[in-house]
Formats: sequence, structure tokens, C-alpha cells
Amino acid sequence: MIFIIDFGLYSLHKNRIMNTRLYLIVIWSLTFQLVQTQASYNDQVHTVGFSSEIKIDKSRPSTADDNFGRIIQINIWYPGNFKSGATRIDFSDYLKLRGSELGINKPNENYKKITNKYFKWPISQGANPLLIDSIMSVEQPMKALENIDFKPGKHPVILLMHGSAVDFAFLGEALAEQGYIAVNVPIQGYRQEALNVNSIGMETEIRDFEFAMSVLSNNKALDLNTITALGFSFGGQSAIGLACRNPKVKTVISYDGGIGDKFGARLINESHFCSTENISASVLHIYDNSYSGVYLDKIRSFVYADRTLIGLKNIKHWHFTSFGHLVSKYPNLFGDSKFDINGYKTILKITANYLYSKEKGANLISSFKDKFELINDAEFHKGIKTK
Repeated sequence: MIFIIDFGLYSLHKNRIMNTRLYLIVIWSLTFQLVQTQASYNDQVHTVGFSSEIKIDKSRPSTADDNFGRIIQINIWYPGNFKSGATRIDFSDYLKLRGSELGINKPNENYKKITNKYFKWPISQGANPLLIDSIMSVEQPMKALENIDFKPGKHPVILLMHGSAVDFAFLGEALAEQGYIAVNVPIQGYRQEALNVNSIGMETEIRDFEFAMSVLSNNKALDLNTITALGFSFGGQSAIGLACRNPKVKTVISYDGGIGDKFGARLINESHFCSTENISASVLHIYDNSYSGVYLDKIRSFVYADRTLIGLKNIKHWHFTSFGHLVSKYPNLFGDSKFDINGYKTILKITANYLYSKEKGANLISSFKDKFELINDAEFHKGIKTK
């Protein structure tokens, strides 16, 4: 079973361009925990392993020069066998991986530059730079052990699209703890580092993960029978695109994704492989109900898919990122806020309930309304079944 989680870090979605990656302000005490429900994949808590490797896609052009050979960094969190003496990952190790995403293997030399670039966006949004400095000045040991053996058996896989290892560090570890294998390929543009925020970028994201999965297909620990794609922001349409191309994608979850506005709808319309009949994966779209550009008609048009649409009140786009979690711990992190500090937790609980529920549809919608006070709008559309 594969789940794809994409928190999309570049966002033209909602005409709010973040021409940089999503930056996490990380505090060890704020370790993200996958929402625990009675329907969790595996009640056993697993030892977490982490590995990172560089592979070359020789069929595609380089981002560094005019030659062929696209550098693909593949990061994996997984249930592992505990090994005494194994190296425990520090948060800074995830951040240092940013320095080798394009094959420049000098992470220590570039660490200060990487750090400054990484935290530029949250500071521009009002985050306290002194707090960030204090966070980064101390060691922050993580849960993952480096390069330990995979736990025997097949495990469901989650592809963490549209970010770097550091962006998904806590999420990847939490998922692996619960028995999943989480795979990340850092985002790149087609011929340059920055993402192409258009159909080229959508195609690039899809192909990067298709390549990664082909590399990992011989790993017997991965259960590749069923895929769920979860995409944040720009990643919403990339997840749909992957579902259109890959019949093993059975579910798409959109975190305030572009499929819920006209920009993303246009990208899907322009795609030569994303006709309506190719979209049969179940779709959950969770979105900021207050945004004036909400456009749900494209999702409603996926008539061969079961569609669940959940509009939340008192949240913003950043609630769907790690910043939503941080604000729940530090309500004044970005100054006084009128938005709900539990927005992130609500989003994660809805996701967990949806993923693990045996029944999707009107009854699930009803249970959501009973459980989550932030839900403002909810609708379900049953898909046409062709078989």
C-alpha cells in the first residue's frame, strides 16, 4: 500500500506565491506525532530507520549544466530493526541534506548558508529570528537511526512530495514509527533548482517520483499494490496528475490544494493525460473555507471518483503546514492571531479518520461534523463505477 503525502512547498495556489521552500521552525519538544486513532495502521511502535541516496535519471536533462543526467536525492524513513551503536539522526542532519540535493556534496561547508535560506520565509512572515537562532544553536536528536536494516515484511508506502527531507523530518519519522515507509524526493525545477510553477513543474514532480519508485521497486519491504496521494497547495494537482497516470493510485488527498482553485483546475485541463475518465481515485479535499478564490467545480466534475470536500473555518493556508502545528504550541509565533490554534490538529485528525475508515461517504461526513467544530462546509459525491 502506498500513500503519497505532498505538502507542496512552492505555492502559486491562491495567487500567494512562496518562491521558496516551506520552512520548518523545529523544536525537539514539538515532535510531530501522526494522529493516533483506533484505526491506525499498526498499533505497534516501530524503531525508525532513515537512509538517503543519490541516483541519476539519465533520460532527463541535468539541472546543473547542458548534459543529460538529472540528480535525484531519495530519502526514506522506514520501520527498522534496532541496532545498538547505530547513529541517531540530528535535525541538523536533515537540514544539511539540502546541500547535496543537486549533487553538491558539501553540506557542512554550506550549512550556514542553507540555514539562512531555509528560515528566510518564516522570518519575513513575522517569526522571531532570535527564537530561530536559539533553536538552531542546540542539538536536536531525532528518532531515526541511520541506515539500519528494514523490518521484515511488506509495509505501506507514503511518498512525501514537494519538499526536502528537513521539511518532512518529523512527519516521516512519525509515519515510520507506525509501520509506514515514507519516501521523499526534494523538489527541483525542470532545468534549474527553482520549481516551474506551471504544467512543466507538475510534470517534473510526477516524473521525479515515478523515477524514485522505479529505483525502489526491487525493495521487497515496499508494498506497491495501492497508492494514496496527498498533496498540499501546488501538490494537489501533481497528486491528481499521478493518479491519472498510475492506476495504483486509489486515493488522492488535497491539503488546500490547487485542485480547489482555478489555477490548478487550468493545469489539470491542460494536461494531455488527465481526462475526467482517468480520474477514478477517491478524492478528499480539505480547504480554507474563507478564501475568496475557492473553486470546487473542477473536483465536482471528477464523476468517476468518490469526492469528499471539507471546508474549515478560522484557518489559513499555512495551517496545512508545520507552521500550523507550531502555532498550536506557540500561539504568538507570528504575532497575535485570530485563527484557530487547533486548525492543524483538526486537519490531521480528519486525514487519519479518512485514511483509516472502512466506510467513506455520507456517513463519514456526518461523523466528521460531529467530531470537528472547525468544519464549516462538507459535501460528498458518489462516483460512477464502471466495473
